[in-house]
Amino acid sequence: MLKNTQIVEFQLFAERTVRSAGAILKSFKENYHIKKTKDRLLVDIATDADYASEKFIIDQIKLHYPEHSILTEETPDLLQKSDFQWIIDPLDGTKEFIRHMPYYYVLLALEYKGKLVCGVGYQPEVDRLFSSGYQKIPQVNGKDVTISSQGDLSKSFVYLSLPKNQMPDDELDHYVEFFKMLKKKVYRIRSSAWDVEGLYNVAFGAGEGFVTATSKKHIGPKWWDIAPGMLMVEAAGGKVTDFHGNPIRKHDISHGIIASNGKIHEALLNLCHYLII
Repeated sequence: MLKNTQIVEFQLFAERTVRSAGAILKSFKENYHIKKTKDRLLVDIATDADYASEKFIIDQIKLHYPEHSILTEETPDLLQKSDFQWIIDPLDGTKEFIRHMPYYYVLLALEYKGKLVCGVGYQPEVDRLFSSGYQKIPQVNGKDVTISSQGDLSKSFVYLSLPKNQMPDDELDHYVEFFKMLKKKVYRIRSSAWDVEGLYNVAFGAGEGFVTATSKKHIGPKWWDIAPGMLMVEAAGGKVTDFHGNPIRKHDISHGIIASNGKIHEALLNLCHYLII
């Protein structure tokens, strides 16, 4: 296993890197260009800001850790045989970025032998840095955070990932019914444009749970969208599983994601069982 000093080194590197990448994104905010469309509706896009941020992060990893593998959103074929793999989302929230919303993220995480060991997320325009390391107290802007102690589902905030237009109709029907059940069981349902933000909110006690529905037909978020947030929940003392209650392994999120403070996890599992198709 890695030494604690190594994890700290990786975490500090990640923090410096996302801050610098964030500055690059800000420099493009009023002068971006769309470079790629990713879906038939031409609304899922990548801009030159995405690519500039990604190139900077990749260059920094290659400079400091040239033997490490890299999994990233916009650039394929950077995987190599290594115990270490960096996970990059250079701009989580491109659609929000071009609509002048200030809450987008740069996300960066590191896995060692398939296990997340550090993860960071940075919001450049609000200067907010989320940072966590394996078995280390997570921090937001340098201040320690922890999960909520609320154990009553009826008094809990639960963040729900809204379905995308790719969700099949039969699964959407299940999700709508789940929403109806959930609203009767919890104090408030909340949502966010960013799945990682729902996870972060659980990690620092702004909510007690987070749910996103995925399946073999509808994968939902990608690994780079959620990896830093999942680690932060666990580092804060919370719990992350699929809808069967199993740990999420090998980037497989096809069985849904439930994150919680641990105290309401069983109750969420019982509700989310309805979503298993």
